[in-house]
Amino acid sequence: MGENQVKQKLLDALADDKTDYGRILALAHDLSREDQNSVRFSVDASHISRLGLELVSKQETAISELVKNAYDADAITVDVVFKNSAQKGGSLEVLDSGNGMTREQLLDGFMRISTADKVSEPRSPIFGRQRAGRKGIGRFAAQRLGRRLRVLTQREGDGHSLEIEIDWEKFQSGVDLHQIANEIVVARARPTKGTTLLIDDLRDAWTEAQIKRAYRYVSDLLQPFPLDRKSGAKGLVGKYKVDPGFKATFYREHGDNLASIASDEQDIYQAAIANISAHVDEAGQAWFTVASTRYPISLTDAALRFEPKLRSRLGSEAQSYDKISGVRLTAHYFIQDSLPSGSRALVREVLNRVGGIRLYRNGFRVLPYGENFDDWLGLQRSSALRELLPPHHNSNFIGFVEILDVEGKRFQETASREGLVENEAFSQLQDFAYRALVAGVIEVARHRKKKVFSTDEQQVRSDNQVPPVGLKERANDVANRLRAIAGSVDSEQGGDALEGDRRSFSEIADEIELISARSEEALEEVGMLRVLASLGLTIGEFTHEVRHALAALGVAIEGVRHGGSDAAVAERIAEQVILLRSYMRYFDDAVTQNAHRTLEAHELRDILNEFVEVMRPTLDRQKVSIELSFKGYDLFARPMHKSEWASILLNLFTNALKAIHRARVTGRILIATKVADDSLQIDFMDNGDGIPAENWDKVFDAFFTTSAPPGVLAPHTEQLVGTGLGLKIVRDILDAAGGHIQVVEPPSGFTTCITVTVPRARKDQIGNDRY
Repeated sequence: MGENQVKQKLLDALADDKTDYGRILALAHDLSREDQNSVRFSVDASHISRLGLELVSKQETAISELVKNAYDADAITVDVVFKNSAQKGGSLEVLDSGNGMTREQLLDGFMRISTADKVSEPRSPIFGRQRAGRKGIGRFAAQRLGRRLRVLTQREGDGHSLEIEIDWEKFQSGVDLHQIANEIVVARARPTKGTTLLIDDLRDAWTEAQIKRAYRYVSDLLQPFPLDRKSGAKGLVGKYKVDPGFKATFYREHGDNLASIASDEQDIYQAAIANISAHVDEAGQAWFTVASTRYPISLTDAALRFEPKLRSRLGSEAQSYDKISGVRLTAHYFIQDSLPSGSRALVREVLNRVGGIRLYRNGFRVLPYGENFDDWLGLQRSSALRELLPPHHNSNFIGFVEILDVEGKRFQETASREGLVENEAFSQLQDFAYRALVAGVIEVARHRKKKVFSTDEQQVRSDNQVPPVGLKERANDVANRLRAIAGSVDSEQGGDALEGDRRSFSEIADEIELISARSEEALEEVGMLRVLASLGLTIGEFTHEVRHALAALGVAIEGVRHGGSDAAVAERIAEQVILLRSYMRYFDDAVTQNAHRTLEAHELRDILNEFVEVMRPTLDRQKVSIELSFKGYDLFARPMHKSEWASILLNLFTNALKAIHRARVTGRILIATKVADDSLQIDFMDNGDGIPAENWDKVFDAFFTTSAPPGVLAPHTEQLVGTGLGLKIVRDILDAAGGHIQVVEPPSGFTTCITVTVPRARKDQIGNDRY
């Protein structure tokens, strides 16, 4: 068909009373092919299928992209509902309360590949959210999940809704993309605004575990965490409305009922060890409530009494909160070392990021109270003083205090609008909130049979904490056997000689017990000295990391001083503050747990994941990649001090960094963990300059080192030289724990492999609160 024929057919199609848009588009495309001076790209329809199935490779990624699109549309909630999804062929609904789409937005946004909307408009129109979704990925995520898609959307105030149906199976090879039409229908108005995606004929089955994993993946990306928004704050922040928060909930349909599978409450709140609430009545009396699903605590509206061992902000034991009647506090209490293993990493990240007690006045958030750098209740200071021993710093709580003071008679804002005037009412508020939280913490600690105050006597071991048989026990056993032999000597048969033998046996037994007692004291002192020596490296690494974080903060502050981008600078400052808090918590645990000599069975996943997360900035700076590998479940090692694990890992880690630096290679570290009979095995591998075979045994000797002294002005990587005590300390720690360390032949791709084995914890050593 020639050019003139195509023109005529196109004119006829345009003149037809009933416009056939598909035919007009096809003829226009055919006419463009007759252009002898230019050529144009065309797109095969199968390209859409390849994009959907290859661009979005994982189920979790596909779900997250759809949820992120809801977030970008200023949705407050998004519900993800799985129907008949235990097998392939089920369906999925994604319902959001966002802005919805107009016909133009559907055409230029959803139906246009690689739209630039999220580049030209980086913030959402109502709440000013930083766009989370990747441009153009959402529709392909829907294709990755199922074979058919139905979109239902409505804008607020519109008297109608819009519907589109897309059959992804139509996008086959040999068909031009522009030839595939998808019908758009103007339908009745829906009850609420927003967008619903109905995805049918799912390509994969979804188990409950997969659904929970997808939720955790979404949570890692968006952190939908609405607790701090529950007071219903309203108003404007600049040109945007106050963001009320974003909440994602995943459901599975059972018949006519929906069962919640995963939500922020389930994944975050259920990890709390207790819930603490408190209020002040009209007479100024404070009352508090503690509830826990993990311990038999049921304390409701108990009077908040003065605790003499704690300092009061008000300087009086007979305290009345007459200035703050009506104040309420709600908080979830977390103990980070007792978090459930399945969501421990997620919960810890949330606690480090948003942990603390926020303050709302008349429904509005009052800054900076509750920000991660603010300690308005003195929880960080109290925790550092160690007068109250159970964990109670800001990252152990997520909650808020609400005050009603519409006329501003009790609480006045400062002239700068940052914070409240610190008058008597504010002092009472601080004292009430601190004491209410502490009262809940003490109640939980007593049910956990934990020491509360540093002046208390040490709690007696519970029956399920059986200490290992050591030197003292063995010596006492020998002494008792000697006394038994002495008692069996019949003095009438042997006269004075046998009586002398009996006295000798008894004296030997007494001497053995004396030596045992002194040896036990010496061993405890040696153990403490060993751990204190290992803390030198811990403190050194902490100092170095803090130095880097402070330097980065200095650069960011200089950016503010010289008029840099407020948002970008604020983000850098926030990142460094979070980093400092992470370092502080990790190294503080390593140091303070020594003081109380707490032995606990730690799960290696938690120990290693936390260590790698804290060391991540060091790895990034030195361009060293690290990989963790775990084989098996419930990898609990026998009870040890957490600081001992920090010492072991820091020694192996810094040795690996030195070796990588000396080899001048792109660094790679692999830490592989598995079960080996009744022990746990950790293989620590790196691709540095290696250890000569003749030194494999010597590296564990005191003062043996392969490092050369650096110059005074050498960079940090060169200053990480060994004193020859690091691996000796590690070996001593493991010997005391019944473990072992050795250098073994490294696998392909690595030059060094150090194997650590530790006995596996018995069930009675783990404790019920570790699950």
